[in-house]
Amino acid sequence: MSRFELPPYDGGGLNLWCIASARRCRNANLSTHEAESRIMAFQGTAHRPIKLNEVRRAISRAYETELSPNTAPKPQKEQWQPRKTKTGTTKPQMQKVDHYHLMEASPMKIDDGLTAEVVLSYLFPDPDGLLCFGKSAFLFKTTQPHNVKDLTTCQFIVPCYMTKKKGLTQDGKESEHCLDNCGDREYCVCDFDEPKSEEHASIIWYLAKFYKLVMVLSSGGKSLHAWFKVSATDEADFWKLAIRMGADPAMMRNRSSFVRMPFGTRDNGKTQQVYYFNPLDQSHPYLRP
Repeated sequence: MSRFELPPYDGGGLNLWCIASARRCRNANLSTHEAESRIMAFQGTAHRPIKLNEVRRAISRAYETELSPNTAPKPQKEQWQPRKTKTGTTKPQMQKVDHYHLMEASPMKIDDGLTAEVVLSYLFPDPDGLLCFGKSAFLFKTTQPHNVKDLTTCQFIVPCYMTKKKGLTQDGKESEHCLDNCGDREYCVCDFDEPKSEEHASIIWYLAKFYKLVMVLSSGGKSLHAWFKVSATDEADFWKLAIRMGADPAMMRNRSSFVRMPFGTRDNGKTQQVYYFNPLDQSHPYLRP
């Protein structure tokens, strides 16, 4: 146990990093107080201070128990134990594919005139609908897409319509990006944090055998993100399978989480390229001859 070390803050969303770190502590059988100490030890390595209350919330979610010196983590229900499921279960046989395969299989391609504006008009067809865009995890705005001067400057988007301009955070502060002003889940978005990057396309293609794959894009790094359209009645089964295959459970637990913006620009300057796009509406006026 003494050799256990948390990976350093990676420059992404700090809350997501806290939750992922708390999960790793839980999986290493550390106490909640030890987890708190390990995470807070990274104070000064992020782009802003790490708040103790957000660390405790992350630990509480990961361990599914309140922070108490005399309370051990409660055993979790099977569907909420993605790490245990992933490591204890062999993945099914998958067709080996890469992002070039996804590009060839895509019903709509870059050459068809896809841009960030066009993709969003398919994904969120309501012209008056509010969406939350993020140039960073802490610089964001909730508005209609046409009010954003250049969508490609955004790294992030919430894959749901927002119900109002602002809501209240868990700290009681007003914010344009929080669960309080986030609507129902429109898409289930998978981010793969543990499988090797060369496996991501194969995993996504396997999941597409069972659920409607709408979009695959690059994270601007090594990983792929996949957007699926899943009915509310099938969501639980979808996430159980997706997490078993290596999807990050944080995306399941918080529908207001930021995901990568199609054709957006990551903070490293790389384009979050769309490789596969299969819109729900096949009669969209944008690309008619």
